[in-house]
Amino acid sequence: APEAKELLGPRERARARVLRGQIIARDLGDQPEARLAAAGGELEAAVEEDPTLLPARIAWARFLLRRGAPEGTLAALEPVAAQGGSEVVDLRARALAASGRLLDATNVLDAALARAPADPRLVFTRGLVLAAGGKRAEAEGLYAQAAKDPGSWEAHLALGRSRLSAREVEKAAPEILLAAERAPREPEAQAGLGELRLAKGDLAGADEAFRRALSLDPSHAASHAGLARVAVERGDAGAAVASLERAVRFDPRAVEPRALLGTLKWRRGDLAGAEVELRAAAVADPKNALVRSRLGAVQLEMGRAESAVEHLLAASNLEVALAENRHWLGRALLARGDAVPALEQLKKAVELEPANALSYLWLGVAYDRTSNPGDAVDAYRSALARDPKLVDAAERLGLLYASLNHCPDAVPWFDKAIQLAPREQRLRMELADCRARMGQHAQAIQLYKDALRANPKLVSCYYRIARAVHESAGVREALPWYERAVREDRANPMPHYYLGFAWKERGKRSRAVEAFRAYLRLRPDAEDRKDIEREIEDLGG
Repeated sequence: APEAKELLGPRERARARVLRGQIIARDLGDQPEARLAAAGGELEAAVEEDPTLLPARIAWARFLLRRGAPEGTLAALEPVAAQGGSEVVDLRARALAASGRLLDATNVLDAALARAPADPRLVFTRGLVLAAGGKRAEAEGLYAQAAKDPGSWEAHLALGRSRLSAREVEKAAPEILLAAERAPREPEAQAGLGELRLAKGDLAGADEAFRRALSLDPSHAASHAGLARVAVERGDAGAAVASLERAVRFDPRAVEPRALLGTLKWRRGDLAGAEVELRAAAVADPKNALVRSRLGAVQLEMGRAESAVEHLLAASNLEVALAENRHWLGRALLARGDAVPALEQLKKAVELEPANALSYLWLGVAYDRTSNPGDAVDAYRSALARDPKLVDAAERLGLLYASLNHCPDAVPWFDKAIQLAPREQRLRMELADCRARMGQHAQAIQLYKDALRANPKLVSCYYRIARAVHESAGVREALPWYERAVREDRANPMPHYYLGFAWKERGKRSRAVEAFRAYLRLRPDAEDRKDIEREIEDLGG
């Protein structure tokens, strides 16, 4: 209270500020950012009130670390680093690891463990650093050693989470349950319980545990991320995105929430938003192959193949057996025009993940681009065998057969594609093209008309109808369609070409000249330019 402030000495004021900061951080109300800033301000002021009060520095450092500011944590602890107490060493090592300085973290811990080799806190933190370096088995050994301390809960939680990450759910359960039992008021322990229930498919139980954790600490980023995962399992992408946005707001350096948020935004078509989140996750964890792979995939869909290849190659170097990355790397190389190396990547993708229909689809595209139609057919058929509703595979089979002038073989695949996606009018146009080439002009014309009726913007159908009518009934019947094509499909030079010859045949020289000139304007690099210019000259143009 203001009236009591002058009655207290610096140490008492520092202790009061620490307590007030911790209370504010647990009661964020409807202005979480402002309340967290106020909590941080109290803790920082506590250190200023009494720079020698170690609990104040530790509270300030722990707050900064949880807010995703490991550099600030290190700065806060620097004046007391030489004291070397286990709590200071613990926080310094965690902050160094969070900054990517694993070797420095190891050195700090090894020096402290040399003085106190049995200190369970330091043993546990050494395990965290090993886990951050990818040494799961060694980390679990240290967790188990630290868990022998009767008051331990963090070591049990870490051991359980490590086993969960390896999908050893039954082995993880006793450790996580024990941690939650020993620390019922710790949000991290309750979040671990939520993760266990989620792994078991108990969505209601997971939701309850994550919400209990947030009742203890509304800014607990891992619990917001846990609620997002529950929402994903329930099919509620909107709720998942909202929870993940809260998670990254409270912990900007958290990699997994950002990666999931980026993935969800990607799936919802928000490529720019997805790129922002995945790039931030990649900066926070440059060695995360999945994040780099998905960042590359998003950039590919944004039309930036060169940058995409860079990230996808980096991901490939980080994790050679990541099938998803091989798939996207193959597609990115195809987009860049490198069909042969793309083929090798896509072969590896289907080898690593034989059930993935999309990888077989793109393998077919790569075979097609490298002039291996037989292998392309096999790949497309394999894609359909794995996903009978994959429209693209049926369509590409039709297009491939059509390109080989095997229209009778193409027709059944176009029919199948139309059956799977009846609203995609381009499929009717492709089928109509095949019917026209087979001399089935009446069927082709009807298909073009059906496509136009469903989508009047498909103006190229007018020229196609004109050609089909021309070939089946003669130019007189086709003339109205050519003229309609000229009006509706103004960028297409070909209706002018045929109109030119039609008017010439009827002796309408000026109209023929006008049509030929329009053809050359729209197609200035036409191979038959000199021939058309002679036609114009002969007609007196």
